[in-house]
Amino acid sequence: MSGNKCKNKVEMWTSKLGKSYRKDEVDFNATAAELDRIRNLPENRRCADCGTQGTVWSSVSLGVFTCMRCGSFHRALGTHISKPKGCTGTYLWSPDELQRMRDIGNARADKLYGSSKAMNYLPSPDAPHKQWLEFFRDKYERRRWAEVAETPNKDDKCTQQLIPKLPKQQKVATGDLLGLERLGQESQPSRQPDRQPSSEDFFAQFDL
Repeated sequence: MSGNKCKNKVEMWTSKLGKSYRKDEVDFNATAAELDRIRNLPENRRCADCGTQGTVWSSVSLGVFTCMRCGSFHRALGTHISKPKGCTGTYLWSPDELQRMRDIGNARADKLYGSSKAMNYLPSPDAPHKQWLEFFRDKYERRRWAEVAETPNKDDKCTQQLIPKLPKQQKVATGDLLGLERLGQESQPSRQPDRQPSSEDFFAQFDL
């Protein structure tokens, strides 16, 4: 009886996006072929982050194709920001992951994350690892350049569901990046004095 149970056991597999599939119901040879087709589209042949020719990694959550080096920085960001995945070798790709890459891809990601603007701040190839990682945090965690790019249409339900929420920065006085000053402070004498915010307070202003 136990032998029959083992034979009938269904092997499940979960994608990077959290959807579970029966492994015997997914044609992974077909998904690999489709991935290669998407990856070899003209807009996806160059790394979404540094522009290098040849993309062998990706971020499934962000929908971008990258080179191997930039893929390593996506891994360093943490899966709450980016979920990297290899595009070659033995990596298995699921239908929902492929759909994410179809829906976004490097061309649309350029508009969503401000990639073209970010290229102007790209570290030199021999810059320290820390400097490169800060560049990636600026682009994908702090969304430093997203405001100069096209933002998702509020009526575009597909994009709203796919794209991780952009952090919402509070408006502060010009030049006051940490929000330590408050506009109109002198005109409101009854207001309680502002305390110096901790690092936890600072990051709380973002919808991460």
